[in-house]
Amino acid sequence: MRSARIIWLLLAGWLMLSCNKGADTPDQETVWEDDSSLGLAIDFPKGTLSKAAVGELPATGAENALHSLSVWVFRSDNHAYVVSRDIPESDFPAAGGIRRYSLPVTRTFAVEAPNVDVFVLANAASIGCTLNASIHDWDTVNDAYFGGDYFGLTIPPTQTVDPDKGLPMSAVGMNLPVEGEAPILKVPTLQVKRAVSRLRFLFCKTKSEGASQEENLSIDRIVLNGHQIPLHEYVFTTQATGIVYDQNNLEDSYIPDTYTFTGPGEDIAENESPEHYFYVNQDPQEYENLINDGVANDYLTDLGYVYLRETDKNITGYVYYTLNGVEKYHEFTMEEAGDFARNRTWTLVGAFMSGRSIQIATSVMAWDYNEYLVNFSDQAISGAIPFVVSDQSAILTETSKDHYDVRFRPGEAAKGSLTIQSPLGGTLMIKPEGDAFAFIVEPKTALIDPATKGGRIDIEIRKNPDVQATGSSITLNFFVEVGDRLIDAESELIDRVYRFVL
Repeated sequence: MRSARIIWLLLAGWLMLSCNKGADTPDQETVWEDDSSLGLAIDFPKGTLSKAAVGELPATGAENALHSLSVWVFRSDNHAYVVSRDIPESDFPAAGGIRRYSLPVTRTFAVEAPNVDVFVLANAASIGCTLNASIHDWDTVNDAYFGGDYFGLTIPPTQTVDPDKGLPMSAVGMNLPVEGEAPILKVPTLQVKRAVSRLRFLFCKTKSEGASQEENLSIDRIVLNGHQIPLHEYVFTTQATGIVYDQNNLEDSYIPDTYTFTGPGEDIAENESPEHYFYVNQDPQEYENLINDGVANDYLTDLGYVYLRETDKNITGYVYYTLNGVEKYHEFTMEEAGDFARNRTWTLVGAFMSGRSIQIATSVMAWDYNEYLVNFSDQAISGAIPFVVSDQSAILTETSKDHYDVRFRPGEAAKGSLTIQSPLGGTLMIKPEGDAFAFIVEPKTALIDPATKGGRIDIEIRKNPDVQATGSSITLNFFVEVGDRLIDAESELIDRVYRFVL
């Protein structure tokens, strides 16, 4: 009778995971004499490196570093233990690709070839996990979870990767068919993903030619609302998220407290076009390069990454800032609950355009762009330049600060324009307020598409030739329609108030 052993073949990528408690360790079955094996292919995130290189790793390398790796296989029908292994560092994958492992199995298993449940865990110590190959109990492995100080809203939350532990990664395949014939069996490939996600805050403002009281801006703090980040997460999940729910009260499954991040204050990077850094459905890697270049060239102020447990909730909160001595705030939110699932990156860009309030744009996408592509947006208004009426098309009279009366030149329409780049595919609604019957406003609606004139929308306002209504007037208001949601765009698209007068 020989001891079970594992033969390792090709590998590449990343891996890290997390867990909870241990369990009893029953005796392992005798391995078949002619060394039947179960082949397991594991797809690691590109760029996985062994821990030996950690000392020289850049930030992204630390996120990808592999420090430990364990595999478990159980029968799906009765959850009986089949085989498990802690993979030695010498057998960690080289960077990039898929590695195949050969796990010895018993005579009974090779003959029956039942469906199996396979669990893969990397960097267990990063979440205080004690799971290893000595654990032979399906329930203990399947039910493993983490929480507490591990990637929650502790003070401070995790903003750097521990160079000795890395980030947790895991994979699980349930009821996988065993293919082939003894002595060579195999199961479908498993893809390892990080068991946490990350968010990033970046800020900038329009470059000014000198000190201006009108542009005295301080970004004071960013507040995440409570009841969003779960108290506990399962290490292994077949779903987008693995939240451990409190069955008595689902809301008790989440950290109740808000959390406040300190803002950059008045130390805010400047650039010529802050809206340039809003996400408008670029290729994810292209967008990542754009904002990283912006940070490197001091065009964006980067508050860095925060690594958090995933959530099925909408991430919402507020950016509090002070403009010209007046305290203000701007709410931010994701589009869909569940966008902050594990292994995703959520980026918030806050930009201040001269003379106006701050604008917020966010994006959510897959952490590993080369693995698969997931684009999400919170459908917030971004890339916006307020509505301006051309003084070449009409007679403008300033009646008070930032308020103008607009009168028509004979036979001509008043012409204006605005720019809005996001939400892509949304509809801008242009609504006249006042004596709307006496005017014609075109268009009434417009598709938001940054690929068309950079998102610029031209608007004409003229007298209604069928109505005689001297003294009538209107102002314009703007809304954005996305699905069944209507967003008031006044703060983004109205800087100067124009009253059109007959």
